[in-house]
Amino acid sequence: MSQLIYRVVSACGALGYGFPKESMEQAIQGRVDAIVSDAGSMDAGPYFLGTGTQYFEREAVKADYTHMVRAGLATGAPVILGSCGMAGGDRNLQWMLDVAREVFAELGVQGARVATISAELNPEIVIAELKRDALLPTGDGPVSDEAILRASVIAGQMGIHPIITALDAGAQYIFAGRSCDVALFAADMVRKGIDPGLAYHVGHVLECGALACDPGSPSDCLVAEVFDDASAVFVAPNPERRCTPYSIAAHSLYEESHPQLQFYPEGVLLMDQTEFFARDARSAGIRGSRFVHAGAPWPWSIKLEGAHRLGARKVSLIHIDAADLPKVPPDVLVYGRNGVMRRALEGDERELGLIVETTAATKDAAETLASLLTHYLIHFGYAGRKATAGNIAYPLSPNLMSFRREDGRWGAIVPSGTRDPVFFENYAKVKQGALDSIAAGFPQALAQASWRIIEADAQHPAILLRTIDADAARLAARHAQEIATITNVLTPRPGSIFDIDAADAYEWSLYHLLQNVELIQGTLFPVTLWRADGASWVQNETLRPRYFDIGLTDYRGELDDRSLSLIADAPPEGEPRAMQPLLDMAVVIRSKNAGINRLTYDIVFHSSADYETALRSNLFHGAQVATMLGLPAEQVVGTFYVDSCMAIKITIDRPNLSASPDEHDVFGAQQQSVLEALRVPVYAHHPADAVAQ
Repeated sequence: MSQLIYRVVSACGALGYGFPKESMEQAIQGRVDAIVSDAGSMDAGPYFLGTGTQYFEREAVKADYTHMVRAGLATGAPVILGSCGMAGGDRNLQWMLDVAREVFAELGVQGARVATISAELNPEIVIAELKRDALLPTGDGPVSDEAILRASVIAGQMGIHPIITALDAGAQYIFAGRSCDVALFAADMVRKGIDPGLAYHVGHVLECGALACDPGSPSDCLVAEVFDDASAVFVAPNPERRCTPYSIAAHSLYEESHPQLQFYPEGVLLMDQTEFFARDARSAGIRGSRFVHAGAPWPWSIKLEGAHRLGARKVSLIHIDAADLPKVPPDVLVYGRNGVMRRALEGDERELGLIVETTAATKDAAETLASLLTHYLIHFGYAGRKATAGNIAYPLSPNLMSFRREDGRWGAIVPSGTRDPVFFENYAKVKQGALDSIAAGFPQALAQASWRIIEADAQHPAILLRTIDADAARLAARHAQEIATITNVLTPRPGSIFDIDAADAYEWSLYHLLQNVELIQGTLFPVTLWRADGASWVQNETLRPRYFDIGLTDYRGELDDRSLSLIADAPPEGEPRAMQPLLDMAVVIRSKNAGINRLTYDIVFHSSADYETALRSNLFHGAQVATMLGLPAEQVVGTFYVDSCMAIKITIDRPNLSASPDEHDVFGAQQQSVLEALRVPVYAHHPADAVAQ
């Protein structure tokens, strides 16, 4: 019988999403080797790296970290955070350290060994690499020059070695800057001799907390148990959730361009032979994943992210009569027409704008409740949910704006929207669940502010005007002209809000790979050790990470992410016998950013019969998908079959970089409506099914 050799707890999908303390209490029953949480992401846009600010409300982050520290004190397990402060730059990291000092003081933490790991780079280092033509683009992305880079904040995504170095030095609490999410979990497993293929795949499943469960949510804990037979099993400590082969397989595809290849600083995670299995009704596992050592065609690589300021921004939200909608220029974002996607509604499609609005005596109270409402609305899980990456789309980064009302009180507003028909059916349940979660975790937020959610649709449209300019006078004039373009042809309805001074606009200035091994291993990611007594921290020493090779060195198989498991063009014979709604065939239909420049769609099918029907239809060949999505064929990176979990993945080049000034969906989490409306032709089975090219 296999023996448990390692057990790790993922607290939540990102520090600040919140999680039930009861889940953590259950998760730490028995052996615990590490307690880990990703503390950030690039998903929310370049603003947070550029400004060094946090996406989540401070009290939410503090509450989550307090639960983690309590669990660490109870178990003696190391507590590991990465991408601190959301973007993982030095100012973001410092923000998290300020929170940690407060938590340590309140919990009486004494004599603790702490490690901090910086991920920020001096722009001059990057400029030198640019001059050598040594920065490798990661597909279509920002075109950088010296002036833009010099004005940018730049961070690199660290892998496992800086974290291993901190653990080897005895760190009990680790605060890492920008990190590969998976590395936070894989580091200690690799350090303790667990196969890298298994360690990295476990990390990928755990990185978003209980999002890999059914129902999924990043606002809950997930546990992985690793056994000596090279398998790992995932267990949800919350009895309301379960892990199934489907849920684990679906999350294994999440946010990645390719279903079986994931690229990390140290090499490539290969999942073409992965087996997903059920241990019982509530837990499921993996085995068979492999990790290929960095080398040709994938050398040591650190992904660099840079952000720079575009200018100040003004926003207006204008409610209008449905009869006036044809008067609004087609390129203007209107909830009820083209708020969620650039493509306007067609046929029987429906779009629902959800505009969260709060009012309070203070700016902080208004912003806190608006932020909590939107975070829970986007990620609240429910039975039958198919778009598991997010329930709603935000057009702005940051997504929240605050302003003074005429009566002197503060208001905060967050525009968002969805085209998801499954969400429409469950919206009332989601809204109530979000309110219940806030009432349970942050009752003071509801006590200190009032709220409403304004619904906008084709019968009650709402216009979002956005103007960006580096010159304040020019910005005011341009935004006034854009408002006049609307008000000259129609009369705004009551409740419209004009001329909000929103947060500054930033854009991505760098999304490239650094492959200078000497620079990576000799300069990046210094590890600083501290002794912490409550809020008093004394610096001891700074270490260079210790690097060593991992993974298979003799692998000769396919590592081409544009050809492995590609769906071939295989036109079916005869006429279809029936047409079947894809919604009835799939357990997951979602879209999500895969980096800043790609969008990926995942379809996980209910059964092998449904999966084979979809492949036989030939609808999911690249050329067909391009037509379906209204894209040039060259914009489709690939369409891939995944036999191991009966799934199809579609990856495209994003029409714009995420969080661009003209964005409709910052996270890319609500672009799947074309697939949800799809009807799949059912053909008789023939031997010549879709195969790899």
